[in-house]
Amino acid sequence: MKLYRTFFKAAVVVIAAMAAFACEKAPAGGGSSLNEDLELVVDVEDITLTSAKIKVTHNGQKSDTWYGFLTEIVAGDEEELISQAVEAYMNGDSSEGLRKSKSYVTVLKDLKPGTAYKYIAFGLSADGKVYGSSASVEFETKLDGTGSGPGDGGQTPGNPEVDGMKVNKAWTVNYVGEGVVNGEDYDHVVTVNSTDRNTYAITIVYASLWNLDDLYDMAVLFAEDLVAYVDEYNEYYGTSFTVGDALYSGTASDAFDLYPGYYIAVALGITPEGKVSGLYATSEVFEVKEAIPTEQYKSWLGDWTIVGENDVEFTVTLSRHVANRSFWMYGWEGFEDIPVDVEYSEERNDLTFYAQLVQENYYLEEYDVTANMYFLGGDVDDNFYTVIDGNYGIAIAGVLEDGQRALVRYGVNQPGYPKFMSMFYAAEVDGQYMCFTETENLPTFRGIAEMNPVETKSKVSKAMIMPIGRL
Repeated sequence: MKLYRTFFKAAVVVIAAMAAFACEKAPAGGGSSLNEDLELVVDVEDITLTSAKIKVTHNGQKSDTWYGFLTEIVAGDEEELISQAVEAYMNGDSSEGLRKSKSYVTVLKDLKPGTAYKYIAFGLSADGKVYGSSASVEFETKLDGTGSGPGDGGQTPGNPEVDGMKVNKAWTVNYVGEGVVNGEDYDHVVTVNSTDRNTYAITIVYASLWNLDDLYDMAVLFAEDLVAYVDEYNEYYGTSFTVGDALYSGTASDAFDLYPGYYIAVALGITPEGKVSGLYATSEVFEVKEAIPTEQYKSWLGDWTIVGENDVEFTVTLSRHVANRSFWMYGWEGFEDIPVDVEYSEERNDLTFYAQLVQENYYLEEYDVTANMYFLGGDVDDNFYTVIDGNYGIAIAGVLEDGQRALVRYGVNQPGYPKFMSMFYAAEVDGQYMCFTETENLPTFRGIAEMNPVETKSKVSKAMIMPIGRL
């Protein structure tokens, strides 16, 4: 019997609880001003096959709002591009939101290899007025799987031999897209056609991270993970599978859950004893394209007021992240420039708010400190939970029978799961976690919190003027 890796551990929640903490309130901030002297600077670095790091700084005040967007129209008229971007933003057709940070860093992902781009930033008020001086930067993504450009000595998938790893010419790896595995239909299937009986596992690597020099170490880590997985599986279910049961030999296929982006599929030679055989084979770089948003998915886009059962409310914006898969949430506790990733289930038509690292090395100008920013959950006993053992669900939003959208705590039907009642940003500074809003000033969901659409195109939200606690 073949053991298929379903990663049962996703259903076993292990969360490290930490002591409760208090926040000291600070005076509320003001709204955005039209600072015609606003000047922005845009820089780019760390360009790879499918990503680039963008940094935006400006000389204005912390209340100045600005907007940034990426375009492939490098030679186009910049004023016209800005005008089109403003129109898309005001119509709610943009996946981006207004930002306030004076030192903003973001990593653009899922870019096309060997493609020219321009990132443009400009001052923009919540009601759509452009002000100050715009700035832009042009760049071109790399062409091969290591992120190295032509003539840079980069390696491409399929180089014959490196550091103990050798291509097995008996294996041909192909990404086939939609297919059937074990009688089930899947969107992303990889097939290995084999003319020998060497055992192997199939995995996926982001094309931008592919590097043959790291392949052996990756194979060792994969093998160790596989051995540990089989041991945990047997312990949890009382079975007696071996590593060999989790491997393939001969021609085989496996299915993967992939977000839009560029990938390489790899067949890694692993022995039935869980050791690296040194054999491998790769597919060509392949692209997973984003799906067309469904009407059900699009019904969640826009501005929403979340009203807690304690009558505290935040207004947030849900923008498209990955169509039919996830959203960006802007505005919780007034944070407009570091959005939270929110998972979406097309099957259930619901949202999952989960704990996560939002951004590393975020500069908190008001406190003159750089911190790792997290989105965390707090329970009914005022304990908060870190992500040291992985991300976890905090709350779920769905549609009730009467059409009302509502938010409840995650894990209601899971015995022993923490009884979350709030979610919030936290800054990790020197190993200590600091919050920005007292619990009583957060929308809580001990019961049911309402989620109501905002019947206006204005991007100004109550969350933008929430008091921010001092570190």
